Amino acid sequence: MYVLYWSRGCGSFAPHAALNQVGASYEQVVVDLDSNQEYTEEFLARNPRAQVPVLTLPDGTIMTESVAMMIHIADCHPASGLLPEVGQTERAIAYRWLVFSVVNLYETGCRIEDTHHYSAKRSDYEGIRAKAHHDLDRYWEIVAEAIGEGPYLLGQRYSAVDICLLMLAQWHPEPDALVERHPNLGRLCDALRKRSAIESIWSLNFP
Repeated sequence: MYVLYWSRGCGSFAPHAALNQVGASYEQVVVDLDSNQEYTEEFLARNPRAQVPVLTLPDGTIMTESVAMMIHIADCHPASGLLPEVGQTERAIAYRWLVFSVVNLYETGCRIEDTHHYSAKRSDYEGIRAKAHHDLDRYWEIVAEAIGEGPYLLGQRYSAVDICLLMLAQWHPEPDALVERHPNLGRLCDALRKRSAIESIWSLNFP
């Protein structure tokens, strides 16, 4: 059985949805960020970066990094179709956008929300945020262009990439304005929220 250490509205949403999608057996352990539980000795032994999520695999191995978890879950449950088969061109495309999501969308959002991690000087914050807002707009434009007619990023095929995009869209500083600018992204998000694997955990994460 998997064990998912999670917190509301955090990166744990994506592997949580993936576990639901593949029909895996799992246990949830809440990490209370309000009381700084992520900095306890017990949790730091699982993830020295004090970040949620953490996933314990059935054999006891500990994983961090939500996208890595999703790839592993998909690989362990290939019949779910959460990712295309290894070696297929669609698999390569999925890898591209999963990495793009983490390296560009997520990281740029962090520059806006957690600017203090990017400079020790408060006088730098305004410039860092301004550049991040500009970059984030451009990165979502790139994603919207890739979705095209959709309905999913891989066309007619739903995948782990879509789950990541849904989560990251909720973290945008102005999520409603984002989907208004990119209606195809809005349609993708609407379609995903109706899927049972996601609908059942949506209110837990994004009330």
